[in-house]
Amino acid sequence: MPTLSVKLDEHSRSKVQALASQQGVTPHAFMVRAIESAVARSEVEGAWVARALLARKNMEQTGMVVDGLAMAKYLKDKVRGRVSQRPVPEGLEQLLTQGS
Repeated sequence: MPTLSVKLDEHSRSKVQALASQQGVTPHAFMVRAIESAVARSEVEGAWVARALLARKNMEQTGMVVDGLAMAKYLKDKVRGRVSQRPVPEGLEQLLTQGS
């Protein structure tokens, strides 16, 4: 397996050693887990950003949006176990003129 060298200052090195010891693993295993966790988190965040950009592109192409306040109410009702209708998308221009 290829290796990767990581240089840590003395403070970080001491923290890694202490935390690894508390978890009953080697500093190497601790760092491997930390890197794997950071990679997984970055992948999830990247997928979330990609979905947001796709939604924005869709909104720009269709002009259809859902009122934020209506969506918030729907989600609160859903969390509280209440039956609620999901807000219907409407034209952005129409939504903007309603707020005026």
